[in-house]
Amino acid sequence: MLARLGSQVRRGAVSLEPEPRLPSGIPDLDRLLGGGFPYGRLSEISGPSSSGRTSLALSLLAASVRPGGLAAWVDAADAFDPASAAAAGAPLSRVLWVRAPGVAAALRSTERLLEARGLALVLLDLALPGAPPHVAPAAWPRLLRAAQAGSAPLVVLAAGRIAGASATLALELSVVSARFSGTPCLFEGLETQADLVRGRSKPAAGMACVRLDALRTPG
Repeated sequence: MLARLGSQVRRGAVSLEPEPRLPSGIPDLDRLLGGGFPYGRLSEISGPSSSGRTSLALSLLAASVRPGGLAAWVDAADAFDPASAAAAGAPLSRVLWVRAPGVAAALRSTERLLEARGLALVLLDLALPGAPPHVAPAAWPRLLRAAQAGSAPLVVLAAGRIAGASATLALELSVVSARFSGTPCLFEGLETQADLVRGRSKPAAGMACVRLDALRTPG
C-alpha cells in the first residue's frame, strides 16, 4: 500500500521552514527569541510593575507599524499612553487603541480584532494592579485559534504568567538596575533581565539582559 502511494507519503517529515516572527527592535532580545515574536501565535510578557514590560511592548508596537502595518492595543489596564507610543516611534495614525471596560470586554475585543485580520500585531494589556486577573481557561485556546486564523502575533501583558499552555512563547522580566544621570538626577532607563520560560524552540541560553531607554515625550 505504501509503495503504491509513492511520493504522497511524507513519513512524518517536518517542515524546515523557519517560523515567521515579528522582531521586537531590541537585538539581544530578538536573538534570544530566535528572531522575535511568532506570527499566528499567542505570546506573553510578564513581570512586576516597573520591570520594563510596557517599554518592551511599546518597542514591539513601533516595530510592527513602522513598515506601514496596523496594530491594536487592547487596554484593560487603562494604562496606554499615546505620547509614550509616539516617542517610541509608533505613528499613532496606525495604532488602534481599544479602551476596554474590564477583562471580559478586553478578551472579546481581542478575539474580534484577530478575526478581522489585516493587523500586524495585537497587544492585550491585562497588567492590572495586583495579581493577574482571573481568566476562564477556555478563553486562551479560543484566542490562540483566532491568532492562528488571522496570522497576527498576539502578545499578552500581565503581572504574572496567565495564558498557560496556550502561550507558544513566554517571557518573564525582572529589573537588574535603573540608570540615572545628570543634575538634577534624571531617570535614563532600565537594565532588565528577560527569561524565556516557555518557547517551542527554546535556545540553550534562556535569558538576556536588555537595555530599555527612558522615552522622552515632548513638553
